[in-house]
Amino acid sequence: MAELPATAGLEKADRRASAVRAGEKYVPWVLLAPTMLIMTIVGIFPLLHSLYISFTSLRPTEVDKPQGWVGLDNYIQAFGDAQFGHSLLLTGIFTILSVAIALTFAVLLAVLFNLRLPGFLAMRTIVLVPMLITPIAVGITWRIMMMPDLGVLNFLLSLVGIDAQPWANSKTSALAAMLLVDVWQWTPFMFIVIFAGLRALPRSPFEAAAIDGAGPLRTFFWVTLPMLKPVIVVASLLRIIDAMRTYDTVYIITRGGPDFSTDLVSVYLQRVNFKFFDLGYGAALSWLTLVAILAIVLIFVKLTGFMKTIADKGARR
Repeated sequence: MAELPATAGLEKADRRASAVRAGEKYVPWVLLAPTMLIMTIVGIFPLLHSLYISFTSLRPTEVDKPQGWVGLDNYIQAFGDAQFGHSLLLTGIFTILSVAIALTFAVLLAVLFNLRLPGFLAMRTIVLVPMLITPIAVGITWRIMMMPDLGVLNFLLSLVGIDAQPWANSKTSALAAMLLVDVWQWTPFMFIVIFAGLRALPRSPFEAAAIDGAGPLRTFFWVTLPMLKPVIVVASLLRIIDAMRTYDTVYIITRGGPDFSTDLVSVYLQRVNFKFFDLGYGAALSWLTLVAILAIVLIFVKLTGFMKTIADKGARR
């Protein structure tokens, strides 16, 4: 008779432990619920709503015209829109040149700073400053610097006997001027990523190359670059995505001009959506742009073998 309370106590403890274990399964979902709710409200719902709008002729400023469902008409119209094609082409050229130039400078800077020369610690901090400035401030600053008559850039050119340049005021030089601004601001981002990767490389391959008598150039092209490839691919991928969305600096400096020479797709989308208020057509253009960016990213990942490299690294661990 004395064992009954003890047995009942053990069963009660087991039930309580089982209840606790069952409750623990739901703890992650309870903790994630607020974040998932916010993401649904501010992320997924607007995305799906924009997809719905892209199949309508929504124009809030023209209430006397039909605003309803038009099916694929907006997408069909987009494929025949020469200005949209021009903007996509400009964005592609801008992205390729911007990422290629910034990557070249970033690798050179990373190798240079890895030499640990005196004073480079302070210079490394200075090099990162452009990345810390907001794009709006960068646009305003460079717009003033590029003024043909009063800008500091033409003043510096005059000191070395070079004629004043129109910079962003000419159809032939405006896109190059935008590239200059973009490379100046975002090379530090690629530099800091590649520099961190360079500092994390093992020393044994470099010691083996030195024993084999390899010079600096041969060591760089046959040892350093191959080992840096995953880091370079990640830095390039992030910059490609960001460069294709460039808007702030270009809009502030040129607003897509002169004569649409810097009319990147983001600037064109802004004009369609918030100047003409053709929201249905603008949403369709936005979705086509998103699909184009995803396609370019997937092609880049495929060509660079990025996923295979990640899988190989995971298999070796």
